[in-house]
Amino acid sequence: MDAAIATILEAGFYRASSNAIARRANVSWGSIQYHFGSREALLIAVLEELNQRFTTTVRRARITGRTVDERLRSLYGILAAGYGHPNYLARLQIILNLAHDPDTSAEVAAALSQQSDVAGDDLRRLLHDALGPGADQATMHAVFNAIRGMALSRQITDAVSWHTPPARPAAVDRRELSIFLAGLAAAARCDPGTDP
Repeated sequence: MDAAIATILEAGFYRASSNAIARRANVSWGSIQYHFGSREALLIAVLEELNQRFTTTVRRARITGRTVDERLRSLYGILAAGYGHPNYLARLQIILNLAHDPDTSAEVAAALSQQSDVAGDDLRRLLHDALGPGADQATMHAVFNAIRGMALSRQITDAVSWHTPPARPAAVDRRELSIFLAGLAAAARCDPGTDP
């Protein structure tokens, strides 16, 4: 499974063929086929494993801080660790490509659907803990999508420029993150259900 993730990240979903994955794992495709049956089944197993890792991390996570600002910084740290990790790019490629491939089997489509919200309850708990008991669904969704988007955006930028030195100093990145989190906190405080 690690070879499948690495091959997807290095070569992309469609170039991560059965043979390319087998070569990277230093085994024959027949060996992989024996354990998983098909490339689709291997990719679903990878998706399940990545979801399990993420769910375990989120389930164990706790929000810290007394103010909304501090709690949002804590939430960002937790979510960015998952959504900002290269494994999330592999997960996203698997989901998007299998979900839109007309040749995806009904069994694989059902497995994709089952995996779609595995960490949902734990994520809602973290959002509730960060924003306060009165936060409405719209605020929780907006904060979640903004944080996930920021983490993914930073990761994509890093992935695209992995072969060159960072174009911006770390201080600029820290300032950008501070501005982003301050904006989220200000928006959350506009929600009458959150505490100052």
